[in-house]
Formats: sequence, C-alpha cells, structure tokens
Amino acid sequence: MLNNIIGGLIDKEKATRTTIENSLEDLSEELEVDFSQLFVIIKPINENYQFALHLYKYDNGKPIFVREVPLKEITG
Repeated sequence: MLNNIIGGLIDKEKATRTTIENSLEDLSEELEVDFSQLFVIIKPINENYQFALHLYKYDNGKPIFVREVPLKEITG
C-alpha cells in the first residue's frame, strides 16, 4: 500500500526520461559528438529478457558500435 501512495507522488515516466536524457547528454559530451549522431539499442541477452544497452554513433552516415553501457552507469 505504501508503494502505491509513494508511486502516486512520483512521476516515474518523467524521472526515467530525465535520467536517460542526462545520460545521453553526458555520453554526447564524452564522445564529443552532437546528440543527433548517437543512438542506443536495448538488446535482450537471454531468455529472461535481461538486457544490454549498446551505444552507437554515426560516422560518415554509418553506425559504429562504441561500447556497451551498463544500466548502472545510466541510473548511477
């Protein structure tokens, strides 16, 4: 019940969106590229739907894998 009360007070969608936006901004700065050159793929890695986040950037119009981004890096 307490979870429902607290959940009603917190806009989970907004909090999640803000966290992801901040992470993408940090990654953009780290790679010294414009935001429009980045994209992330959420890729299931097993039958339990655990996932990995793969960061790509465009280089001369071609997607280049940069690295796997741990969820902890985004939420931490």
